[in-house]
Amino acid sequence: MTKYPLHLLLSLDHDERLAAAAGGAMRIFADAAGLSNENIEQLKVAVVSACKLCFGFHDNSTTPCQVNFRRLDDRIEVEVCVPGVAAPGERLQVAWDGVDSVQCEDRDNCGVLRLTKFVPATA
Repeated sequence: MTKYPLHLLLSLDHDERLAAAAGGAMRIFADAAGLSNENIEQLKVAVVSACKLCFGFHDNSTTPCQVNFRRLDDRIEVEVCVPGVAAPGERLQVAWDGVDSVQCEDRDNCGVLRLTKFVPATA
């Protein structure tokens, strides 16, 4: 069992202004993990950018995207799930400052873009 069982799921309409809510959630997760202010800002920008990118892949604006935040012992994961859209896979070459890993996959009829930030263990 993890010491940090933090989990948050946001359901966002395809409005770029709502991506800021996901950035705010990332700020809280990163701050709670003890990351530096610079890294917190980088992660916030990365999550907002990932949301905006995924909004652009979705043709059906009536089905919201899901943004899933998880804090595990050694990392923070953020998954942006776009319903009804295949993951862009190798066509998508993105990297954001402060993010250690960016992965795309298909899961349950959704394209998933996952951002991972590894965090140091705390006592």
